[in-house]
Amino acid sequence: MRALIMLPFVLAACDQAMDTNAAAAANADAPARLSAVQQRVIDLSPQLRDGVLFRAIRDGGAECQGVAATAREADQDGRPVWSSRCTEGSAYMIAIGADGVAQVTKVSGDRVRG
Repeated sequence: MRALIMLPFVLAACDQAMDTNAAAAANADAPARLSAVQQRVIDLSPQLRDGVLFRAIRDGGAECQGVAATAREADQDGRPVWSSRCTEGSAYMIAIGADGVAQVTKVSGDRVRG
């Protein structure tokens, strides 16, 4: 399963997003800068962030009944990424785009411990 989900409540909390493409083009050697939306998700308390990730998984149509564990993974293409395991055992990778769109991908195995 792969889905793109808009997180409007995260976007509503954001004044404006930074243009990560312009920053990357200005200095290709510099690490990608996160948008204000991405940084807000990172800065959330673990409980609130789990709620955002749960909502992204559910909005993608998954039968997740709750998030049992999450772990921050290495950023991919300038997007912060988390792995999440649902209470019934299914696992997902969630990447948050600069515009607040979450890309949810179902993964096999038990990537998230805890």
